[in-house]
Amino acid sequence: MNPLLVATAVLAAVAAVAVLGLVVAVTASVSGRRRLEHELRTSRESVERLQDRVEELSRAMDVPAPHRPPPPGQEFVITSLGEASPAAADGTGESSGQPSGPGFASLAARESLIRAVSLGHGVRRALSAESRNRIRFEVGREIRAARKVRRRELKEARRHLRAQSLQEAR
Repeated sequence: MNPLLVATAVLAAVAAVAVLGLVVAVTASVSGRRRLEHELRTSRESVERLQDRVEELSRAMDVPAPHRPPPPGQEFVITSLGEASPAAADGTGESSGQPSGPGFASLAARESLIRAVSLGHGVRRALSAESRNRIRFEVGREIRAARKVRRRELKEARRHLRAQSLQEAR
């Protein structure tokens, strides 16, 4: 058999396999893309239905929808300490900004609980494996950079001493 003919046949077979593989890959990516587009469409429809449901419920409860921004000039605060209570605004309750005994205890407990939960969340996040790995990486990088600086300074000091000793020898 002619070696040129064999090489051509092998090359044609390899090319055919490559084209077949390319066709399979393109087909798989197109079907995957169609599947992802379908999932995206259904997810968007689901989100829209949920948003409509939340708006219906908020209208039924006569509560503003969660995505609406607060009125301008009003800032978000966790507690209402120092503000007049709704009963005081109606003129039916006490008008002082001081909470009653049980109200104060409830307020203090709520604020303490919020602080404790916030602290717990921060500690849990700080001690997570991701944070420890990031810190370990950054410390290693700082150590390597410090070593490079020390080596460079040491080389410069040696050059300087060598240059001084050569000048003194002359």
